[in-house]
Amino acid sequence: HRYRDNFSRHLLGLARYLQKNMMQTLSADYGHANLRLGYAPYITLLANSDTRLTDLAQALGISRQACNQAVKQIEKAGYIGSKEDPEDGRARLLTLTTRGQQLRDDGARTAYQLDKRFLQMIGKQPFEDAARSLRKLHRELALELATPGSNIEQLPTTVLGGLLPRLSDYVIQRLMDLTIARGHPGLKLSFGQVLLLIGPNGGRIQHMASVHDVSKQAISVIATELEELGYIERRVDPEDARQIVLYFTEDGRHLIADSVKSLAVMEDEFRDIVGCAAFGRLTDVFRELYQGLQIDREHTHKASPEQIQALASKLQRKLGRQGSRELARLLLADS
Repeated sequence: HRYRDNFSRHLLGLARYLQKNMMQTLSADYGHANLRLGYAPYITLLANSDTRLTDLAQALGISRQACNQAVKQIEKAGYIGSKEDPEDGRARLLTLTTRGQQLRDDGARTAYQLDKRFLQMIGKQPFEDAARSLRKLHRELALELATPGSNIEQLPTTVLGGLLPRLSDYVIQRLMDLTIARGHPGLKLSFGQVLLLIGPNGGRIQHMASVHDVSKQAISVIATELEELGYIERRVDPEDARQIVLYFTEDGRHLIADSVKSLAVMEDEFRDIVGCAAFGRLTDVFRELYQGLQIDREHTHKASPEQIQALASKLQRKLGRQGSRELARLLLADS
């Protein structure tokens, strides 16, 4: 239960939902082609000022080689260009093209619209509390990227769309480091695409590929690595003999137990930063959004007591005392 219902799972699910939704909107509504999820931090940083490749890699916390590979992809897509560095004729500065500047502004608009939707779902005060805690986590964990002004008139700063992706990257890396230290040296970041979507009834490759917007072949490669490490096994789907379901082995269940211990350590670190009460409210907001958006529909089972309580609290906030009593009366009369 702790593995299936926790702060990190809801955070990562929301971040995936945000990124996937933004990609679809930018492609379908704004006509941006050849997009990748990993483009966002490059576009954000270059929107602030023209930058050398070395400085960009340092700001992103990655190697110069990895940064150069990503930049070449974004250049090929038409969002980044380069020009001569006026301070050093031998060097080049990376800069946003006109198309890249438009992508930046359209991305900001899309993130802002998503924020408005989330605010409507959870209410103003919970949203503001979550925003406050997220910003504090970003500051204390040094996750902030330089975010410049844009050409958009008076557009408010986005919260979830702007903050969740960086925090989710941090959470994945932190949990992996903590779990490796517990005796699992073969872990990779990519394994989360499979491990996080295996529930009590297993997990299906097709569903994992859909959630992460990647090919079934890509998920199958990760599953093979996990199988070779002894963490999962493949079985024929009892409901459809043509399909394969992934299940945890005994070693896999030990991995999950150690992951839960790592989760507890990281959550304590977050409580130390924002405070116990604020972290509790942030956890509730993430759970409410995760469930309200039905992010993990394939593994929706009988509601837990915690989920029922969360739904009751939401209804009480939305309906008020009198409305809640009237709903209770109708439910009791119906039963």
